Amino acid sequence: MRWRRFSVTAPPQASEAVSAILQQLFRGISIVTTPAGLVHQAYTSEEADVEKTQAELEAGLRRIPPGLVAPAKVTLEADWVDEQDWAEAWKEHYRPIRVGKRLVILPSWLSWPDPKSPLQPRPDDIVICIDPGMAFGTGAHAASQMCMVALENYLRPGDDVIDFGCGSGILTIAACKLGASTVLAIDNDPVCIKVTAENVVKNDVAERCEARLGESLAGVNGPRDLIVANVTGQVVAEQAANAATLLRPGGYYIISGFTSRSENDVTKAITAAKLAIADRYCEDEWWCWVTVKQATELS
Repeated sequence: MRWRRFSVTAPPQASEAVSAILQQLFRGISIVTTPAGLVHQAYTSEEADVEKTQAELEAGLRRIPPGLVAPAKVTLEADWVDEQDWAEAWKEHYRPIRVGKRLVILPSWLSWPDPKSPLQPRPDDIVICIDPGMAFGTGAHAASQMCMVALENYLRPGDDVIDFGCGSGILTIAACKLGASTVLAIDNDPVCIKVTAENVVKNDVAERCEARLGESLAGVNGPRDLIVANVTGQVVAEQAANAATLLRPGGYYIISGFTSRSENDVTKAITAAKLAIADRYCEDEWWCWVTVKQATELS
């Protein structure tokens, strides 16, 4: 099968807006830093209405406020790639990544230690073997890495966790290997659910995981100890009230995938949901916030 590849190059300040547009159309995306700017890539199969999708993408990019773009430009390129050629070609660019104190992200086609990598094993390494396939989530993006650091710092052994917008399942696996008792992985893309299900098996954590197709946190059974959502500013804000309902007092809603552009909207949403900010991380203009559900005050 052939896939239509859309590559959108944009300055960092426009990355959140571009990511939100792509995720609405394609669900899974990848972001790579280049000298020309951040390149956001997404794919759709030749079986889809490619012309309609491209027209909607172009229209969405035109609606990005000029102030987020200037003095650079947002450019769009589209080409056709064979699935097998694409799958093999992009693998050449990935090596193991060390995140936080103990986490190592290992592409599933490499060995650990990797002879081509300068990284050396440590006694307490937690290795996450990942193959993103056609789903988003290689662990290379700043938002993903900050979520993993937050999980390392705030997840408590035995926690019941939700990974909302699971993509490749990388945060689901990290949560399991950091001691979560159960993890419910939710995504609105069937491809992501399939890839997550495959990756949790590769990491020997499938018995603690459930991968479920879903658009929101509404209707999910609680209570839960921790919810991580690496999606967009709009989505983390929309789901704040649902997250607060699901969390036990003292539970954490870890959110990422947004920049200062969405900070006000996200702040209003978590304040309305009676969640307090416990910690913040920032990298490459991307935010990750750790918010906590406070115990109900006794009257």
